Formats: sequence, C-alpha cells, structure tokens
Amino acid sequence: MAELSSDVVVVGAGTSGTYFAWRLAEAGRKCVVLEKDSLDSLGTHIGPFHMEEVGFERFDIPPPSGEELLHTLENITMWSPNGNRSITARVSTLDMYKPLFMQRLHGYAAEAGVGFLEGTEFLEVMAERGFPCGVRARGKEGDIEIRSRLIVDASGIDGRVRTSMPPSPWFENDSIQDLDTLIVYMESWRDIVGDIKPDINSYLHTQGWYAPSVGEETIVGVGCPASPDAARNRQRAFAGTLPFKGEVVSATGGRVPYRRPPYSLVDNGLMVMGDAAFMNKPFSGEGVVSAFTACRIAAEVAAEALAKDDLSREALWPYNRRYFRDQGAKFAFLMAVLPALVALSEEEIDYLFTVPGLLTEEGTQALNLDYEVVSDPAAALQVGLGIVKGVVGGKLGLGKLASIARMGMVAGRLGGLYQRYPEHPMDFGGWLRKVEPLWRTADKAKHDYMARLVKQWI
Repeated sequence: MAELSSDVVVVGAGTSGTYFAWRLAEAGRKCVVLEKDSLDSLGTHIGPFHMEEVGFERFDIPPPSGEELLHTLENITMWSPNGNRSITARVSTLDMYKPLFMQRLHGYAAEAGVGFLEGTEFLEVMAERGFPCGVRARGKEGDIEIRSRLIVDASGIDGRVRTSMPPSPWFENDSIQDLDTLIVYMESWRDIVGDIKPDINSYLHTQGWYAPSVGEETIVGVGCPASPDAARNRQRAFAGTLPFKGEVVSATGGRVPYRRPPYSLVDNGLMVMGDAAFMNKPFSGEGVVSAFTACRIAAEVAAEALAKDDLSREALWPYNRRYFRDQGAKFAFLMAVLPALVALSEEEIDYLFTVPGLLTEEGTQALNLDYEVVSDPAAALQVGLGIVKGVVGGKLGLGKLASIARMGMVAGRLGGLYQRYPEHPMDFGGWLRKVEPLWRTADKAKHDYMARLVKQWI
C-alpha cells in the first residue's frame, strides 16, 4: 500500500476544498486534495453559474476573462406572480462557465504547492488513540494511506468524511434527507421569441429564474425539493408562464442541500465546509460564495492551529465561533422564516408587491450582498398598515400570516442564539439545549411545506 504524508488532507476538489487548500498552502502548509473524479470533469454538470462581482475582491480571486466570462449582468429583478409588478436591484453579477472557473482555481492552488490526487476515492479516517491521523483512499494504482494532522471534509452534499465518523456530541454524522435537498433543473433556450428582460429575473412563487447563458442562449430554471421528476414538471409549468418562448438545446441539473449546517463544524483533527456543511444561501440555494466565506475563516484557523501543533477541538473552535456568529446567524434566521413566506398563495404574494416599504430595491440588494433583511421604523409602520389592510380586505389569509409571525419569532431567536455562539466547547451543551427545539419547529414547518410541494408537482 502506498503511503504519503501531509499537514492537511482535503476530501473533495470542488470550489470549497480547492479554495481552502489554496489559502492554506499560501500560508506555507502542505496540502493534499483527494478527488474521486477527474479534475477536468468538475463543473461540467452545471455549466454556466453566477457570482457577485464584489466576491472576487472579497476573496482575493482574480476576476474571470476570456471564454470563462460569459456575461456581466448589472441587475436582479424580482417579479410578482401576475407579472404586473417587479423590484429591480443593482447587483453586479458575473455569469461564468464553471468548468473553466474550476480549472483556474485548481491552477492557483497547484502553483501554491497543493497536490491533487484525482481519480482517488476516500475510504475511511485513520485514527491513533482516538485522534484522527490521516485517511485511507483508493486511487488508480491501488489503496493509499495519507497521514496528516488535519482532515477536511469538502466532499459535497453527501459529506463522505462527516458521515463516516462514529456518533459524537461534537460532530453530527447523519446523512442528508430528501426533504432537506433542492433539485435544481435548468434548460438552455435559444432563438428566443417574445418579451425577454435583461440580466437576472427571479420569481419567488415558483423558485424560478431566467438569465443569460452561453452566447445568445438563456437559462430557464427552477428549484424543487427532493424529486427530479417534480423539478422537471415544475420547470415546464414555470416556463409556460413566461412572456417568451424558445428552443430547448440542453438541460442540466443537480442536487443541493437546503438545511441547517451541523451544529459544530469541527472536532479533534477534523473540519467540514461547503456543501458537506450545507452552507448554501437560504434564499437561492447557491453555495459557492457563501462557502468561500467559511473556507477563508477555516484556512486562517487551521494555519494558526498547525503553527501551534494543536489540532484539538478547542484549537479549531474559532472556526465555529467566527462563522456562526456572522454569516451562520444570518442564514439561520432566513432558513427558519423563508418557507413560511414562500408558502403564500400567488394572489397573496401579488398583494405583497403592492405593500409600500415591504419589497424594496435596498432590501433586495442587502439580501443578495449581505444576506440581511433590512428595515427601519418608518418602513415597518408602513408595512404593518399594508398588512392589516390586506387582511381586512381579504387579500391576505390570517392563518398564513400567523404562521409567518410565529416562524419569524423562531427565526429571531435562532439568529440571536447563533450570534452568541459558544466561546468554548465547554459551553456547547447548554447552547445546544436552547437551539435544538427551535430547529425542530423550523424543520417541521419546512418539511411540511416541501412535502406539499413535491406532492403538487410529482
């Protein structure tokens, strides 16, 4: 059996694993990245994808050019179900070809000294005296043992490392369930005829969107829980409501996580990030940029822990604290409250577009760039009056509004608890006892909504 050694072994050469390894290698640490597929194949099942322009500066990634950059999009427009109203926010977004973006990331990491083992599948974690000391993997030439001080799970939605670990109060090992996933189904259209708007156009009531794709083509896509068949059916129904038609030239899709992250992202000698940690944006399901935020924190924490030769849970805990007190808290709030909002009927959502101060350009921009719901007292009063008017006039159902208010309270408490994420592992148990009942309530509401959606479109 072949044997290797490294400071860090990363399982998964997708965007998260590669970005983390790149940053850690720049800090002078030896990293080996395992990838079960060929590097050139990564991203091909997606093709075009979007990333906000500010992200390149934020994460110190050179902007794209040439064939990798498909379009520069200036705005995002949210449409009411009846198509009569819309909100447009300026969010400069780059439309890119993901395989070429991935190849560029791999190149940066390799230049920094990262070693890639493609066609190499993770088998199990090795341990000595109960502490992880490396991994066993199966490569093209047979089995390999890679000894390392830190193991990173960036293996994607199935979390191959995390789910292989024994049960622990510090590191959840449960597999993702169907109703905690979104199936994204997209078609590329050409020869468009009709009224097509520029840039990115989204539709809250169907979780659908359209945007420019390769060349003159347009992507028309939706998200739908759990079922590929339901996602295709929903996409066809959504496509039929658009004010334009086109010839379908290709279709792509995939499964993305839509659930809370593990309560802890670390244990002794272990870290988890990206889709393996369910770090997707709750309002869109996209995960590249949001995962980069966590990966950058994780690389800084890992570099410091390696320098001190201390890879204990306590030494890695700042990754938990820094991530969950900021982006993690925002995502917890949104994940809890959004299912109640999108469960409104099309008529109710149409009415919300007429309520002054509720859906605004500033709010849409803040949601996409900062992941926050923004308001002020004057706007809140306007919104409140509009909601009361809608209930009295029969435009809004009182039961659904009560559900939104209830989930808003749960979301607010969750967000507050994550902002006070434990400083030290010793305080983790007490925090967990407070947060778990709230997630049970939020998860039940989300699963009930998603089950209804699958039943509707299956």
